[in-house]
Amino acid sequence: MSDRTTANTNGHGAPADRNGNCQIESAGRGNASQLASDSLERIEQIRQQEFDLNYYRTFLENLVSVMRDAHSESVARIVSLIRSGASNEEIHIALQRVRDES
Repeated sequence: MSDRTTANTNGHGAPADRNGNCQIESAGRGNASQLASDSLERIEQIRQQEFDLNYYRTFLENLVSVMRDAHSESVARIVSLIRSGASNEEIHIALQRVRDES
């Protein structure tokens, strides 16, 4: 490896200045408040994703449960509703109705 290549990295694969200091770390120190704001934003995004994943997991579990346990007429109504292009909320309400009937 040439000296020029070595001078452009910090030995860990990250970009570095002439002294071998990581440029990413230098930028981070200068913008601590921006990083904190970005971190809070990222935490909120993760929380929202977790909420969404839990919602859809529960939705899917309810759908499978109804398809497995409900009377064939109820299952046919749910399938027809899904095929008609109903919204997730409409499907969810129909699933709740079928579960309440059982």
